[in-house]
Amino acid sequence: MRNKLLALVVVACAATAFLSTGCVRRTAPTAKAPVATDAATSAVAFLGKTFVVAPFTIPTSDAELLSGYLPSGNHVPEVVPVHLDAALEQDLAGSKQTILPARLAAGCARSAARGEESGRLATIRYWQNVGKCAGADFVVVPQVMDWTERDGSEVGATRPASVDLSLTLLDTRTGALLKKYHFEETQQTLSANILEAQKFVSRNGRWLSAMELAQEGLKKGLAELGL
Repeated sequence: MRNKLLALVVVACAATAFLSTGCVRRTAPTAKAPVATDAATSAVAFLGKTFVVAPFTIPTSDAELLSGYLPSGNHVPEVVPVHLDAALEQDLAGSKQTILPARLAAGCARSAARGEESGRLATIRYWQNVGKCAGADFVVVPQVMDWTERDGSEVGATRPASVDLSLTLLDTRTGALLKKYHFEETQQTLSANILEAQKFVSRNGRWLSAMELAQEGLKKGLAELGL
């Protein structure tokens, strides 16, 4: 009799599991992770804000990067950042955003402190200080990690050009990395990669120099950053 009564109790508990709190112990609901939004980088957020574009740098260690890792065997000639700065300044000439003078950013890059942190946090703090020194709301940090010049001419190359660079948008007030654009490309022939047919046609079947390749990347990067 006792066993039958126990069985009835179990059945009753199972039938009312969703309604009863006496037979089934409820667990606290799991908190959902906050959904990431683009509010901080929307067109509205940029209205009335000022930007400063830091000079191109050549990172020598992973700690000098804002994200990612240096490619193995990377090499960038020292003169490359100078040419990239000029190309970037030319592309920004038609920007709808308020871009502070490049010379201001260059001066701040020489005087800004890295802070007391170590590793990448110190690097982030340094670029944040560059933006504060310039009096800008946002700072664009351009870096070039690898650079291989084309061997040959535009009609025939024994080695294609290869470029690895990035543009990072940093909030001067908080130090937050708002947007990151990474461009890494080694030019390929149409036969090597049929998926690159559109690029092949737009380049008229030419072998680009490393600077021409980089200029394509810079234009795309500025568009993605909203500049």
